[in-house]
Amino acid sequence: MRRITTMLLISAPIAALLAGCNPGAGTSTAAPGPTSSTTTVAGDSNDGGTGADAAGTGATATSGGGSSQAGGGTTRCHAAGLKVSVAADPGGGAAGSNFELLVFTNTSGHTCTLTGYPGVSYVAGNQGTQVNVPFTRDSGQLRSAVRLLPGAKAHATVRIPNWQNFPADKCKPVSIRGFRVYPPDETASIFVSQPQQACSVKGAGVGVVRPITLTD
Repeated sequence: MRRITTMLLISAPIAALLAGCNPGAGTSTAAPGPTSSTTTVAGDSNDGGTGADAAGTGATATSGGGSSQAGGGTTRCHAAGLKVSVAADPGGGAAGSNFELLVFTNTSGHTCTLTGYPGVSYVAGNQGTQVNVPFTRDSGQLRSAVRLLPGAKAHATVRIPNWQNFPADKCKPVSIRGFRVYPPDETASIFVSQPQQACSVKGAGVGVVRPITLTD
């Protein structure tokens, strides 16, 4: 009996030690995923309040963009899933220039992201012939990745110099039909009707475009 009791006392700690080394003895915990630094700001969404951000606004922005994707693997917005329209800039104009907003509405039916500058140029005629050179970029502006739910809006501000500020022979104004707009990183364009006068001489009265940002 004394030998059996001794063996049992020795075996118990060994069994406990083996159980503690068994990888199947506990539950595993997944490594925490990456966190998002998106900032919720007011937007416009027609998704009925489902799938919206915490404030239900429909649009978020991540500063310091440059990526074609934002939180959760959201893909960038494509031309086929966007509607572009023109709106007046609430800030008005400046000396010798007029400011307008190119408003991008997500019509794709799924969340997508816009980052950086759109390509913009004047077009004329039924064939959409480009007039002058494309708009230059306002490089002093912060780029942000703008995440849009279905129906949400973002905009890019454009500055259009007044053609009347240039000598006629240096400007040679012509009637244009509107703008040809390329969403960021897209090769397909969208025509936006906005009839007006613009300089046809290359380099005279060239428009300026700012990065896409949230629409309040």
